[in-house]
Amino acid sequence: MRRTKFDYRSYHGRKTATDWLKWIALILAILAALAVAALLWGQKYFNYTDEGLKLTLPFFQQESPKPADPGQVDVVIEEEPEPKEDASQPVEPPKPEEATAAAAVPLSALLDGSAAALAEQAGANSVVVEMKNAQGRLGWQSEQPLAGAAKLPGADAPELNEQLSAWNQKEFYTIVRLSCFQDEALGSNMAHTIRTSSGYRWKDGGGLHWASPSDQEVQDYLVGLMVELAQLGFDEIVLEHWGYPAQSDGPLGNLQYPAGALEPVVTGFLARAASALESYDVRLSLAVSAGQLSGEDPGTGLTAEALNASVDRIWMDGNRTEALAALNASGVTGAEERLVSRSGTLNPDEAVAQAVWAADGT
Repeated sequence: MRRTKFDYRSYHGRKTATDWLKWIALILAILAALAVAALLWGQKYFNYTDEGLKLTLPFFQQESPKPADPGQVDVVIEEEPEPKEDASQPVEPPKPEEATAAAAVPLSALLDGSAAALAEQAGANSVVVEMKNAQGRLGWQSEQPLAGAAKLPGADAPELNEQLSAWNQKEFYTIVRLSCFQDEALGSNMAHTIRTSSGYRWKDGGGLHWASPSDQEVQDYLVGLMVELAQLGFDEIVLEHWGYPAQSDGPLGNLQYPAGALEPVVTGFLARAASALESYDVRLSLAVSAGQLSGEDPGTGLTAEALNASVDRIWMDGNRTEALAALNASGVTGAEERLVSRSGTLNPDEAVAQAVWAADGT
């Protein structure tokens, strides 16, 4: 056939191997591009697990049901109740401040509550009150068999012991004075009195009778009184006339005792008192003189061993330096800490234990 210029067709000839390879390369390039695009689009659907790579397509997932709206919920928080105090366990009152300055007050001041104000006026942080005098009169209602009916002034209140106990619940250190064997009520009784060598009742320089320290019934009575005072809550008990009469108490010429007989009696009495008070939070103290310690005022039966074994504090009159010298010379241990200086007035410049002994300053 004859071709014209308007009917021209190019001749391509036969396809070679090179042409086929080009087509294959083009197809592979397209597939690679599609794979990359698929990876970029579907990477969020690939999950890496312990079992390998997993594809999770969205149209194969089941939509998890949404939780129902619970609506308004009132939340109540229960607070644990505070623990209630055990009423069966008594609450201990606060411990009183250490007595460094004591002012003497009458018994009536404890009963009407004015003792604290009186102590403050005197510059004291504690009070001392006489609860058994040389006449044998008591300032509280005692259950002891030998207790007489005579009471100290102001001790006739119907609820006397309750008032004293209530006072001692306060944060105030209270000291009592207790006359032991100088006791007119007991000493005038022939069954309990100190007798002269002629068998008569002995009287001291003030005309008072004394009960015999060797009388076990009298000792039982006095120790029982101390326990009652401790039970009422007093903080310290100071014993006066705790042994046999000293020479300063009156002529002793008509009193005759075997040599060495007095010391065991007094030592035993103080030991009994200390033992009876051991379970109470109370101090046992003694009022002594320098002459009694040195032996210049003999007759009492006191020893330094008894002071060290049974007595907490030692109350003494006079110059403090001289009192300390007498205590140290007699063998008393811890004299500086145990000494209470008695005087008519308190010295605010002294940072030591001191006391006014009597309410009238004598």
